Amino acid sequence: MIHRLFLMLTGTVMYPAYRFKRYLAGLLAFSILSFNVFADLWTGDAAVHLAGVRNSPQDVLDALPANNDELSSEQRALHFYLISRANGALALHEKAEEAAVAGLALAPPPPLYDYLTLALAEARDGLGLAQSMISAAAESLARARDGDDEALLFYAISVNGYINVTLNQYSEALALFQEGYRRLESPGAFFSRADFASMIALVYEYRQEPEMALRFYREAETWYRQNNVRLELANTLFGLGKATIQTGDGDEGMTLLLESADIALNIRDLQGAAFSYEAIASELIDRGMTADASPFLDDALSLFMQAGNPFMQIKVLIEKAQIAVDQGQPEEALRRLARAEEMATGESFLSQRIAIADTKARAFAAKGEHQSAYLVLLQNRQNRALLQKEINSRRILELQTRFDVEKQRAQNALLEEQNLRQQNQLKNEQRLQRYTIALIGLLIVVCGLLSWLYFNGKRHQKRLEQLANYDGLTGLMTRRKTMEDAELQYQMAQRHKTPLTAAVIDLDHFKQINDKYGHQTGDDVLRAFGKRAQKHFRKTDILGRIGGEEFLFLFPHTGTNDALDMLERFAGSVRKIPDELKIKSMQVTLSVGLVDATSFSNMTRVVAVADEALYEAKETGRDKIVTGQPSAIDGLSQ
Repeated sequence: MIHRLFLMLTGTVMYPAYRFKRYLAGLLAFSILSFNVFADLWTGDAAVHLAGVRNSPQDVLDALPANNDELSSEQRALHFYLISRANGALALHEKAEEAAVAGLALAPPPPLYDYLTLALAEARDGLGLAQSMISAAAESLARARDGDDEALLFYAISVNGYINVTLNQYSEALALFQEGYRRLESPGAFFSRADFASMIALVYEYRQEPEMALRFYREAETWYRQNNVRLELANTLFGLGKATIQTGDGDEGMTLLLESADIALNIRDLQGAAFSYEAIASELIDRGMTADASPFLDDALSLFMQAGNPFMQIKVLIEKAQIAVDQGQPEEALRRLARAEEMATGESFLSQRIAIADTKARAFAAKGEHQSAYLVLLQNRQNRALLQKEINSRRILELQTRFDVEKQRAQNALLEEQNLRQQNQLKNEQRLQRYTIALIGLLIVVCGLLSWLYFNGKRHQKRLEQLANYDGLTGLMTRRKTMEDAELQYQMAQRHKTPLTAAVIDLDHFKQINDKYGHQTGDDVLRAFGKRAQKHFRKTDILGRIGGEEFLFLFPHTGTNDALDMLERFAGSVRKIPDELKIKSMQVTLSVGLVDATSFSNMTRVVAVADEALYEAKETGRDKIVTGQPSAIDGLSQ
């Protein structure tokens, strides 16, 4: 069925044979890519086979086990994939198709399913059935673009590109190959720009732009030589040789074709060598060197026979028959054409039979049998009409396929646009949500910071107030605070006619305590005094330190008798300070001047009279409480 490829591409059997081979040149460049995907499933030997496809596919086929029944379903699918790729490298597309179909029948999971689908597309493309795989190959490419498997993406790009080449859609093919070329600015783990450079060169070759093809062929040749990728080097040298011949350097082109054939034979790529020999023969025939061309055609025919390629055997036999006619050997030409006719049976060989009939008419004419030549041409006219009808049908099918593909692309583009809009809307909503959360978080942080600053300020203020209003040693009020609160209590007592008693207290012989026991002990006595005062008196009482060892206490709502009782009990408690400090030889006593604060005209006078009473207590023996009385002046003031 390979003839269908030639019909699709050219509509005639006389299309140059190298095109078929160069179409295949890049198909197996991706065999090693699957090792990246299946590295966790393939054993070391299988990985070696997979890598070997690019150098010697026949060796890979020889080394593969004939029976894979003992493998798991997925491993068997991988095995069929490898067989398909190796057969495809040797242009054995029917076998490649058979292996790919067998692998897909096992229902392999992604991405193995897409690898086998693309392998099937390659095989059917080689059989001239590219239209049947357009949609499947495009779907695999779409999935590869959505996934993260770069190996599958490059493979899908190549297969879809070659399908476009087959369908003469060179612009689409070139765009795909250039995409792969751009993506691989540096060599990947299993692929390089050289592979896509070779594909780009092939497109330029088909577009009859040999100068552009040479540039990319040479880039691929350099990389393949440096990395010893023999199969691809042979294919690239083939294309490079043909492009060189097209630019006018026939000798250099044939040298490159000979090297391509030698490499192909070394790796047992029989058809590869046969294509090279046929191309050399075509160049020699164009030069009029038919005698030199015949040995190459003989070698090509022998190799195509060994490879089992009837289509190329027929082509070579027709070329040999044309040489025989040109050399005046019509009988020899007819014998070769008869041999070709034996192989060209069936609907699949219509284009070959047309080419055979054209050459056969020339041979009859060369013998002088013009009637026979006329009858052959008359019959051939009918065959040409059938061929044209078939070509037209295929073109209609191709146009329909293209329309369906473009329609699907438009639908996919619309869906993609809708999907992008939805994604953008979702992203915007997510972005707004993130901003809102961030703003809320920021506000929480700011509020927290402000709260911390507020409470920290309050603590700091309270601490400052504590330091300003309370004595750090005794814990009692400072002189300023004591006088302010005392004045306030005095005014309230006067206003509401409630009792208020004031006492000025002094620690007896405190200087002697400092001198005898040290200032640290003196501080301990003051500290113990303050603690006992705060514990003994009420929280509403005003307890302040107004001097070194001198204190002012005010007792709101308390008469002098009650205050006297409280102070006597407090004095008794103070006497126990030496025991608390464990200093038995020390005595701590109090001298107190006590007054009724409401009997005086102002707070200054209260403190003055209480201080006088304190002085009297000190003068009369200390360790006592003396009550001060208002004078006549105080009475008049009242």
